[in-house]
Amino acid sequence: MTNVNGNYKKNLPAKYSRVTAAKSKVRSSYQASKKWAVGMGKKTTGEQRFLGKTLPKALFKTAKFAFKHPITATALAFVPSAIKKIANTQKGLKFPKFRQFDKRGRKII
Repeated sequence: MTNVNGNYKKNLPAKYSRVTAAKSKVRSSYQASKKWAVGMGKKTTGEQRFLGKTLPKALFKTAKFAFKHPITATALAFVPSAIKKIANTQKGLKFPKFRQFDKRGRKII
């Protein structure tokens, strides 16, 4: 029996061991699971696929920043409460009890 290049092959029975049989089972099960995962990916929405890729990256980068800059990360944890405190102190513009006008007749705030 010759192959494409004209090289001669002996007709020997294929040698199988338990290891090669196990490897082929692993390969076939891997291919089947891969096919199943692709099918599951089609059932998800575009938003779920987008978040599945970007959200873990964003969380990892945030955690990495927190480990590299612990003081800044701690300060950023308290920023929302500080913003609320500042927002509550200034509610709009404060006008005097009686209106005051300058020489041109404009209201002084």
